[in-house]
Amino acid sequence: MFKIFCAAMISMCTVAAFAQEASPTSGAWQGLRASYYGSREIGEVDEKLMSVVAPGSTPDPTATPVAIHFGPQAAGRVKQVRVIIDHNPSPVAATMQLAGNVPIDAIELRLRIDRATSVRAIAELDDGRLEMRSAWVNASGGCSAPPSAGGAGVLGDIRFRPSADHKSLQISIRHPNNSGFQIDPLSGDPIPPHFVAHIRVRAGDQTLLDADTGISLSENPTVRIASKEPLMVPLTLEATDTKQGQFRATWQGAAARSGGG
Repeated sequence: MFKIFCAAMISMCTVAAFAQEASPTSGAWQGLRASYYGSREIGEVDEKLMSVVAPGSTPDPTATPVAIHFGPQAAGRVKQVRVIIDHNPSPVAATMQLAGNVPIDAIELRLRIDRATSVRAIAELDDGRLEMRSAWVNASGGCSAPPSAGGAGVLGDIRFRPSADHKSLQISIRHPNNSGFQIDPLSGDPIPPHFVAHIRVRAGDQTLLDADTGISLSENPTVRIASKEPLMVPLTLEATDTKQGQFRATWQGAAARSGGG
């Protein structure tokens, strides 16, 4: 039954991708907006406050880089950022809670993009104001593409890649992040969903970022945070997946300690 269901869902997504041409003005966002924000006013114009950068045509729909930049008026004042991909099977890629008074200037994720769609970042500031910026991305098949050949490795292994000045840090978690829409290329069987559902980044006892995540994050989920000041250390990442796997690593400013459960 599970195989039949997954095959049907994959077929539906594939047919939809070819049967209709997505439009930046499609109604998908209107339903999502009502579900998450009701009738609240959302600002959309000030690029100096916040912006979203993504490739217009992604070279890799399974790992599309999407960066959210905060200007001086927003950095350190953002309480929450929700990333929504209008036409993905699971549109909410991540809902991230940010620590107050921490001047994070940019967050970058690598996302699965299933077909041509708007990718949106909706930020809530500490005064309750909502701001949204979006980018249009042409893509195909990001959620149903089979696992990469480089997917082997220790589940939950965590890698920290700091910039030379320690003002930005990229964190990657070795994990298949299976979407539930993929087919095993060897057996032909559907691959059950198995993905990272929660990520927390802490600096000492303070939580910098607390995120609920889903299948729209790429295989080996990756997040990069950047600040105008060197990031505080030690910095610890904790992650939990849908099979209750728990993974943790600490960056001391040079080498990192990692482990999985």
